[in-house]
Amino acid sequence: MHVAEDMARIAGGVPAVIRQLSERLSQCDIPVQIVHATGEPGELPPGVEVFTYPPTGLGHLWSWGQGLQEGVARLAVASNGDAPVFHLHGAWSALQYFGARAARQAGVPFVFTAHGMLEPWLWNQQGWKVRAKKRAYWSMLAYPVLSKASVIHAITPLEQKHLARLFPDKRIEVIPNAIEVSEEDDCPQGERAKTILFLGRIEPKKGADILLRAFARARIDKVWSVDVVGPAWSQDYLSELEAIVDDCELKERVRFHGPLFGEEKRKLIDTAWVLAAPSHSEVVGLVNLEAAARCLPSITTYQTGLHDWELGGGLLVEPNVDALGQALVAACSWSAQEQRDRGLASRRLVQQRYSWQAVMPMWMELYSSL
Repeated sequence: MHVAEDMARIAGGVPAVIRQLSERLSQCDIPVQIVHATGEPGELPPGVEVFTYPPTGLGHLWSWGQGLQEGVARLAVASNGDAPVFHLHGAWSALQYFGARAARQAGVPFVFTAHGMLEPWLWNQQGWKVRAKKRAYWSMLAYPVLSKASVIHAITPLEQKHLARLFPDKRIEVIPNAIEVSEEDDCPQGERAKTILFLGRIEPKKGADILLRAFARARIDKVWSVDVVGPAWSQDYLSELEAIVDDCELKERVRFHGPLFGEEKRKLIDTAWVLAAPSHSEVVGLVNLEAAARCLPSITTYQTGLHDWELGGGLLVEPNVDALGQALVAACSWSAQEQRDRGLASRRLVQQRYSWQAVMPMWMELYSSL
C-alpha cells in the first residue's frame, strides 16, 4: 500500500518511484494499492488499485480530503485476511499522518521514505517562518507517528546519516533510487550538440540559478548553449532566472522549454553533451540516472549522495558557481571520444548499482522481512 500526497508526473521523483516500484511488485504477483490526494497517476500496471481523496477547501493546506482518515483505516484491515504492508512516501501531508496512524492502530508494519524532504538544507534555507512551522509540525504531529515506522528507508548513505539524527535507534535501510536500463547497448550513435542540459523542477533547491551564473562566467566558446527543461514551481524564481539571462546577455544561448516528456525529452538527452544537475539537496536524483542510461554523463553535487558517481565518468562538485564553472570548462573540453567513454561508463555504473535489476531484490528482501 503506497501512500503519497501527489501522483502527478510533473511532481518529480516520488510518483515516478511509486509507479516503477508498483510495476515491479505487480510483476511478482504482489497486489499493489496506491492512496493519494492530488495528481493524475497516469498509466499503471493492470490490477493496481488507486484510492484518491482530493482535498477541498482549507484541506488544500494539508492535502486533506473528505473520507481520507476512514478510508485509510479500512485499507489497513485487509478483507481477504492478508496483512498489508504500508509504504509512506513523504513527510508533510495528511496522507502520511493518517497512513502512519492507521497502520499503527491496525498493527500492520509500515515503511517510511522521506525522499529527501527531511534533509538539513530544506530545514534551514526557507526562512525563519517556514522553519518554525516545520519544527512545530514535526514535533507535534509528524514525528510522533512516523517514529513508529517498522523501517526507515534512506535512499543514500548520506540521507541515512541525516535520518539517524532524527530517528535514533531506529532500523534504517539504504536502498537507492532505480531506473530501467535495457540489457542492450542502445546508446545514441549520432553526433552530440554543444549543449548543456538542465532537467528538473525549476525551484531554488535544484540550482538552475547556479548553472546559469556558472555558464555566464565560464570561459567556454560562445557556440555552447544551455537547455533548461522542467516545470516552474515558482514564477518568482523563474523570473529570477530570466533576469540572469538578460543581465548576462545569454538570450541567444539559453532556452527555456518548460516540462517535456517521452520522445521530446529523450531527444534532448540523446543530443546533449552533458547534463548539469547542481542541486543543493537531493537523494540520488533520477535525472542523473535517466541521463546515464542514455549514455549522457552528468555533473552533479556531492549533496545528491551519489558518492560513487565519478567511478562512472560523471563529475561531482559543490553547489556553487565557481566549482560548477570549472566543471563546465572541463566537460566542454572533452573530446568526442572522451565524452562517449564517460557516457558508457556512466551507463555501466547505473546497470550495476542503480538499475531495477540490481535494486528490486533489496525491496523484496525488505518487504519480506516485514
